[in-house]
Amino acid sequence: MAEGTIDLSPYTTPLTLQDAYHLVRRATFHPSFSAASALVGKGAGQAVQQLLAVEPPVSLPSWANDPPALTQETGPPLWTELQQWWVGQTLQHSAALEVMVAMWHNHFTSDYLTVYASQWMVKQSMLLRTNAWNFKALGENIVGDPAMLRYLNGNQSIKGNPNENFAREWFELFALGIGNYTEFDIVEAARAFTGWRIVGKDSEYSRQLADLGNKTIFGQTGPWEYGDVIRLTLEQEACSRFIATRLIRTFVEFYPSAEAIDAVAAEIRANNYQLQPVLQKLLSSVYFYQTTVRGALIKSPLQLAVGLAAVTQTTNVHPLFVVRSMIDLTMTPFFPPTVEGWKGHHAWINSSTFPNRQRFGESYIDGRMAGTSTKLTTRDGADLVIDLVNVVRQLPDHDNAQAVVDHVCELLLPVQTSTEQKAVLLDIMMAGLPASYWDIDGPTANSRLRLLFQSIVRMPEYQLM
Repeated sequence: MAEGTIDLSPYTTPLTLQDAYHLVRRATFHPSFSAASALVGKGAGQAVQQLLAVEPPVSLPSWANDPPALTQETGPPLWTELQQWWVGQTLQHSAALEVMVAMWHNHFTSDYLTVYASQWMVKQSMLLRTNAWNFKALGENIVGDPAMLRYLNGNQSIKGNPNENFAREWFELFALGIGNYTEFDIVEAARAFTGWRIVGKDSEYSRQLADLGNKTIFGQTGPWEYGDVIRLTLEQEACSRFIATRLIRTFVEFYPSAEAIDAVAAEIRANNYQLQPVLQKLLSSVYFYQTTVRGALIKSPLQLAVGLAAVTQTTNVHPLFVVRSMIDLTMTPFFPPTVEGWKGHHAWINSSTFPNRQRFGESYIDGRMAGTSTKLTTRDGADLVIDLVNVVRQLPDHDNAQAVVDHVCELLLPVQTSTEQKAVLLDIMMAGLPASYWDIDGPTANSRLRLLFQSIVRMPEYQLM
């Protein structure tokens, strides 16, 4: 958006349905009519508080506490099971916490091929979940996380022979960004990050293996250990700006102004890196509800797949289908392309992924996997039933064909649909018949709605949120 003053003051207008859709599209993976309509008429602060307060229960995989498998000889890596477990959480729960967990997975990256043992990947995922609202705690705990120790060679870093990988990524990708530290800071921080070892499913810090000598980091000298590096990093104003940018790109807009970053960074510092009150203020602000930021983000494959399941009331779809769809759309769960993670936004859309996204949406509405005749199933193995009549029956004025088109557009699209577009969509739904022939109880209602939904999910605007 344009440079200028960013208004983080409370948005005081009671939420309309359009406002509520905007909020649940950004703060959850479940932008359904039921989720949005439950917030209509509430104040923005109350609605956001409601979404942030939910902490969904998490069931660990049955193998999560088994000894980690390091090779095929010591056990299977269980990568597919790992992917289904996490995606299953996003399908089951509509809490804002799930968006935060996904954000941190793309921030503190690890990949299952390097880490190998899925037990460590589950442990890391739970670390991100447990500390999702506290960046200071995330930093302090990610240093000795077994998956991260494997991924960035921290388990090989000892006094006299420090490995610089984690120190470099901590400054560049996790906390500060390029230009806000020196090569000497990396060398000295690498010394402070020594001393960690993986022990079974866990890790331990040995001060005997750690370099306890004096180090100079950001111009401050002392016998710094790993916790000191985290503390010194968070004292840098660049850190709060770095995390503010991540939050804004996740929840508001991908190209925030310097003013927006500074305003949110100030809130982060004021709250000592406790992020729940920061997000409470951000998602309740005039800034968040501006028309200029609605539809300003492009859905990730995770948001695309889980979101369509939510709006069609089919979150009981087997997680394996969502995993396969994400892989087809270039987002393999737990396998980012580099330590930088997925770049997101425009990087999701190209000449091959856009048609694949269209096919995904069309096929899902048909109840089959994209490019195949294979039927979608539930977690229990039964055929997945996509009852669009039941979905639309919950919308206002569902006995009126034009109103059905209006409300389905509002449900699926974050931007205004033109009168001309709606006229075309109405004609597609009615297959050329007058709108007066619409009958939600009639035998052709579901097939007509299938045509409508498929036409909308093929639109470029459907990729926005």
